[in-house]
Amino acid sequence: MIKIGIIGWRGLVGSVLINRLKNSFIFKYCEIFLFSTNKIIIQNNIFNAFDIKLLINMNIIISCQGSNYTKKILQKIKNKNWKGYWIDSSSYLRMSNECSLILDPLNKNILIKDIKNKKFFSGANCTVSLALILLKNLLNLNLIEWISTSSYQAISGAGTILVKKLINNLNLSYNLENDLLKIEKNINFLFKKENPILFNAIPWIDKKINFSQTKEEWKSQAEASKILNKKIKIDSNCVRIASLRCHSQYFIIKFNKIINLNNIYEILNNNFLKIIKNDQKNSTKFLTPYNVSGKMKIFVGRIKKSLISNKIYTLFSIGDQLLWGAAEPIKRFLEILISFIL
Repeated sequence: MIKIGIIGWRGLVGSVLINRLKNSFIFKYCEIFLFSTNKIIIQNNIFNAFDIKLLINMNIIISCQGSNYTKKILQKIKNKNWKGYWIDSSSYLRMSNECSLILDPLNKNILIKDIKNKKFFSGANCTVSLALILLKNLLNLNLIEWISTSSYQAISGAGTILVKKLINNLNLSYNLENDLLKIEKNINFLFKKENPILFNAIPWIDKKINFSQTKEEWKSQAEASKILNKKIKIDSNCVRIASLRCHSQYFIIKFNKIINLNNIYEILNNNFLKIIKNDQKNSTKFLTPYNVSGKMKIFVGRIKKSLISNKIYTLFSIGDQLLWGAAEPIKRFLEILISFIL
């Protein structure tokens, strides 16, 4: 039996991954070991995630615990000459030459080749994965000159800390009167000097890097180019909003030739998408994080030609970042890896 260790299985990404694995064929060939960084629950077949001796007995380790854990543990098991495969959901390994990024609908052939000579694999940034799956056919046909995108990212993309912050904001605001002017008057007192996520949008995610980009914005072009194995021009702006789940993205796409609207619909369509008709009824009913949450399809709508140029189109998409943005690419790659090992 192939031994698979999963760290971070109680977290947002890890718990979704465990649920997605329930219907997978891997249980016929694999034994799953659950590891925890919490000493309180290390019992009853839950193992210590810092026990190097146990970890190096795994054939495959999947870490959904975050960059700090990977940074701390991976080098230690490498020093033990571990021969297994490490699959990571954090950003720590993504741009390393030792690591391949996972998104098999776009780079399956590359992944199958890399399995033969690489041991480290990582899921891509959630908005990158959602965007590339959406634009899959356009990219395969080399129709895109450049992309400008704005993402409106749910709080669950930042983990349980921000979820707890929103819940606290909600609790603090519970007794506010149903009057906008009175709410505004009391907000500063209510939250004091804290910048709340409730009633708010935060136009800055992660730390600053070159050209005044945030790291989250830099990932759009850097990770997409690595997945596609060619440079693609993507300019990105990332905003945190109070949606619980699902990341929304607004795209401005410049094509390298004139394409009519009907052809755009035909080319975009793939097995991973649900295209929403561009009218008020369908857009407001279906094209919302509330409706898309928990669904495997990426929803896309508001598809229209720009007034600026006949070669520019705009569209709006929503995808569950805990599924196709995180857990699902790992699950699918694990099945590819197991098939290779067998």
